[in-house]
Amino acid sequence: MKRLCIALLLGTSLSEPAFAQGRSGDEDSNVVVVVGQRPRDEASAGTKTATPLAQTPQSVSVVTSNQIVGLGLQNLGQALRYVAGVTPETRGSSAEVYDLFKLRGFDAPIYLDGLREFASPSGYAAPQIDVSRLDRFEVIKGPASVLYGASSPGGLVAQSSKLPIDKDLYGAIAGTYGSYDLYRVDADIGGRAGSDVLWRIYGTANGASTEQKFGKRERQAISAAATAGAGSSTTFTLLGAYSHDPYNGTYSVFPTVGTLIRNPNGQLPTTFDGGESGNFFSREQAALTYIFRHDFGNGWALRSSGRYQNVSSKLGLIYISGAPTASDPTLRTYDRASYSTREQLNNWTFDTSLTGSVQTGPIKHALLLGTDRQVSHSSEVSAFGSAPAINAYAPIYGTIAVPQTPETVGTTGTIDSRQRQQGLYGQDQMSIGGVRLTVSGRQDWVHTVQLGSAARDDRKFTWRVGGLYVTPIGVAPYVSYATSFEPQSGAVQESNGTIGLAKPSLGKQLEVGAKYTMPGTPILLTAAWFRIDQTNVLTSSADFSISTQTGAVRSQGVEIEGSAPLGYGFSAHAAFSRQNVKVTEDLVAARIGRGLVTVGKGGLSANLEWSPVNGKLQGMTIGGGVRHVDSTYADVSAYDGIARNTPAYTLFDALLRYDIERLVPSLHGVTLSVNAANIFDKKYLTSCYSNYNWCWYGNRRTVQGTIGYRF
Repeated sequence: MKRLCIALLLGTSLSEPAFAQGRSGDEDSNVVVVVGQRPRDEASAGTKTATPLAQTPQSVSVVTSNQIVGLGLQNLGQALRYVAGVTPETRGSSAEVYDLFKLRGFDAPIYLDGLREFASPSGYAAPQIDVSRLDRFEVIKGPASVLYGASSPGGLVAQSSKLPIDKDLYGAIAGTYGSYDLYRVDADIGGRAGSDVLWRIYGTANGASTEQKFGKRERQAISAAATAGAGSSTTFTLLGAYSHDPYNGTYSVFPTVGTLIRNPNGQLPTTFDGGESGNFFSREQAALTYIFRHDFGNGWALRSSGRYQNVSSKLGLIYISGAPTASDPTLRTYDRASYSTREQLNNWTFDTSLTGSVQTGPIKHALLLGTDRQVSHSSEVSAFGSAPAINAYAPIYGTIAVPQTPETVGTTGTIDSRQRQQGLYGQDQMSIGGVRLTVSGRQDWVHTVQLGSAARDDRKFTWRVGGLYVTPIGVAPYVSYATSFEPQSGAVQESNGTIGLAKPSLGKQLEVGAKYTMPGTPILLTAAWFRIDQTNVLTSSADFSISTQTGAVRSQGVEIEGSAPLGYGFSAHAAFSRQNVKVTEDLVAARIGRGLVTVGKGGLSANLEWSPVNGKLQGMTIGGGVRHVDSTYADVSAYDGIARNTPAYTLFDALLRYDIERLVPSLHGVTLSVNAANIFDKKYLTSCYSNYNWCWYGNRRTVQGTIGYRF
């Protein structure tokens, strides 16, 4: 270690540190968190109501802040490592500025506090919520348009912010330092101001160097929330957040020749940087959110929320374009290019819903009626240029200045994209005895405009029906069918030869599964089989000169996930998924039957922790985990025309935590912990775009230590 930084780590806990799906039991005192108040066995994102996980007729995985803190995770991509159905960290260590992953084979939108986190449809302005700010997140698998509007057929990730809790005073601080000069400085404090006002403030300063030569990331962020009317039937919460990211890591690539494809000069190291020391990628984020709740009594309540969000980014870089230079038969020299962009993203999102319960004869109804509005405006000025080639095996840097603005690169291009969506939705969750039947429907109106393209208006009705039966022995088999739609930003050639905006892609899923909860225990096991069909997919001609909407994709697979205490202080979590994602229709016949680029075949993860319940080792937690990610499709190589997959990889993690109070009673609330990921320092590829000659290495071994205090 080159330096030591004291950092403040905190978190609000919803469950103790098992992994996904949630597990009950006593709170783990070894993790420095502020304890929350939501039930551990409920998930609201799948139904927009407080429904037990075991009675939701859809696959839902839950990850809490306690798990994030306990595992020393730095971003959402890392936090998804142990969730079934996810191809995690698709761009490895080179693009952690974004939360890039695949869910059941598809990109998935991210929501915060029930409101969509929009990203630029064409550029680099995209929000990223620091994990220190999260209370929990729920992974909804399969189409969710019926409640959220435009959404991927693979599902979505619903994040929840830390909000004020009903305590007079609470807080947590901690310090972390680790590999690659990783540091975190976070703080969390909250309490009560008067009889009915709650408040909370939390912030972070964190950063690290990256594996590549010139990369580093840095962030300072602060959030504050206040709730008026606490303890009454009407509450109003205002949440403000600001994040300054002056450095966003190394947004770059590795060439396929020398990584995925053998190069006679050897494999390129993970430290290789094809850019320049002056490469930069900065971002600022600001948001203001309100949440209003009113309880009418007799089971009826109103909830309304809204957010304005602004994201601005600037990017200037020199990067490897991927292909070896044609004039160098030794395959040591690679072509490079330059790029710069300046972007703004403004979003306004609102959601209002009414929930209530009625009974018709023996049937109980939990009703949901709502409307939402989503408005996004994205603007971008960018330019591509040339750059001198580089010898990847003996690089000489400083041969070109990094462009500071798009205008210094050359001819600029401008994109102005606007989208407005209005939706009305309704849902009825019926129950009679052990039978649960959920019926949902939604109508959306979408207006899309792109500078230089004609405006487009779309209307779409989506629906879902799911049935589940709770048996006396705790087994709950279920079946569900759901549809989705997702607007696309691409332009297509119409049948009459004109160019217009693409229609939304459409999705439908059949899911059959079962959930098991052992009566009187916190054990939860889930298993599901699913088949997703997506149509209206953009597909290009063989020479990429035109695009049409003649494509279709099928994703089919199985997922198994479970968490359970094993007795004697042991707890375990395991997740398994196997999926087959293929192109079923395409403009080019040769593409039919191929996979989707960067989508994996599945994986297996498992974690075991031991926290002795008595004896001299009480207060200690020791654990280990294994993550196996199967091969991912890399497409047909532009270098040699061969279709390839990136190899499967298996990584091992470990953790150790100790409550210092066990040794020194006066140090109440002080803990020490050590987390290690990829402990055998395996070198591996997370994914490749062989058609562009690009690949990405995954994170090498990282070790970090934390000292924390809570009160």
